[in-house]
Amino acid sequence: MNSDSKLKNYFPVLIIQRYMASNFIWPFVLSCLFFVAFLLTFQLFRIIRIMTSKGIELVNVLELIGHISISFLPMAVPLSALFAAIYTMNKLSEDSELVAMRSFGLSKRTLITPFIILSFLIAGVIFVLNTNLIPHSKTQFKNTLIKLTSRGLSADIKPGQFYTEISNVTLFAEKVSAGATKLEGIFILLSKDGNQQVIAAKKGALIKQDLGELLTPMLRLHLQDGNISKIYKDGKIEKIIFDQYDFPIVSGGNLPGFVSKDSMKSSSFLRKEIESKEEKLKGILKKDSREYRELEESLPRSKLELWGRINTPLQVIIFVLLGFCLGIKRGRGRSKSSGWTGFVILLGYYTIFFLGLSMSKKGVVPAFVSVFTPTIIVSFLTMHYYKRIDWQS
Repeated sequence: MNSDSKLKNYFPVLIIQRYMASNFIWPFVLSCLFFVAFLLTFQLFRIIRIMTSKGIELVNVLELIGHISISFLPMAVPLSALFAAIYTMNKLSEDSELVAMRSFGLSKRTLITPFIILSFLIAGVIFVLNTNLIPHSKTQFKNTLIKLTSRGLSADIKPGQFYTEISNVTLFAEKVSAGATKLEGIFILLSKDGNQQVIAAKKGALIKQDLGELLTPMLRLHLQDGNISKIYKDGKIEKIIFDQYDFPIVSGGNLPGFVSKDSMKSSSFLRKEIESKEEKLKGILKKDSREYRELEESLPRSKLELWGRINTPLQVIIFVLLGFCLGIKRGRGRSKSSGWTGFVILLGYYTIFFLGLSMSKKGVVPAFVSVFTPTIIVSFLTMHYYKRIDWQS
């Protein structure tokens, strides 16, 4: 008869496991709220600036905060899982509750079981959210932000002044008339992904159109008699002269192509896009063409996003188990540096992770290697700490 079966005569194992699980849930929820609120502060300045300058309603502000908060979950949940597990086991150790459980002959395998179950449940939820809801929230955040930013945009354009409220766009006009809808002496600078586009035109007109269910505006500038200079980051320059040209200052709604960032695409769409890019790369004969270089540069980024969504649930599981191992104290007053140990491991994890990301973006390391390598390293560390747990000490 093993030690766990003897315990059944004194105290149900299931009650103890449920008790440990309940001790983990609240610290985890509060940690999630803390990390989301912390990350949200960096966006609040932007939201407050738009709120004060555009006079938006509280409902719109709450909508923005809700969408951006959901998008922070993949970063906040793994961190919360680690520190909640450390805190839970530290508290149980400090209150001598672990000593009491050990005195009943309870094994470490029995005690870690509720943490394993919870980690898989949390990992499953974050995996489902990462598939559709989080990309959708990022898209809705950008849609709403564009809608609010462009509100009253024509009134903000002043003659002889640079207008920089639109992301990646700098607009200048020598003369502004007809309620800021007609412009003369126009200069536009568009910067994106290291490439620049300079547009100069004698005159133009702002045309605004509401699109989609959210009535997200599409703002375009109809230009006349001008030229476009495209400056690529490889140093090549392309110049175009036009009589009439429509420049999309802001585009949004449900139009195809609006979702431009990989993080704003659903996982199924992202997989199809990766397959499409790989097929296109194989079909391009000229390896030095601009199209080939652009695809070669964007493909690793798409793969990093997709592998990252798969890695996040694994990260949650490993961090919960690591927190369990680090949080156990070997007696009162000892091993009080478990929080700092977790912080150091976390720092090392993200150092390796971001170093790998930069190398993958340059095409030096495959995307899956840079994403999963730090997780594998922490997995071995977790197994090491688990083996070190000695109930007889």
